[in-house]
Amino acid sequence: MLAAGAAFIAIGIAASVYSGVSVDVPLDGTLAPGLTDELSPEMNVGDTAALQVRGSVFNVEIKDPDGQLLTSQANQTQYSYDLTAAKAGEYRFIITNTGSEQVTITGHAKTKASPLGFSGPLLLVVTGIIVVGLSLRFRNR
Repeated sequence: MLAAGAAFIAIGIAASVYSGVSVDVPLDGTLAPGLTDELSPEMNVGDTAALQVRGSVFNVEIKDPDGQLLTSQANQTQYSYDLTAAKAGEYRFIITNTGSEQVTITGHAKTKASPLGFSGPLLLVVTGIIVVGLSLRFRNR
């Protein structure tokens, strides 16, 4: 049981360090007519994102972490945008399909875990400490 607790602690520490590291994720998908999709990568300063949207008629808005509008395009059939994060935080890519056919979204963005994502690894570390404590307590009996 001691080894299991130590493993929980080690994995929790590794996961908590990794939760603050940006990783490149794809922004691939489709959007049916009349629907809106909101992509919200959590980015560090200098992280990049590239968005391409094609298909039916659509509207695109991109907002920074403070909610300031970076770009807004209406009635587009093809659109691409490259972003380098000037501020750390959650950016928002809002795409609304106003046409009658499917819209295709492609691209990528660097993103990291949200602050809430740090709580999972922290709970794993706490669990490991409890398991180690219990195993030491019952080992002496």
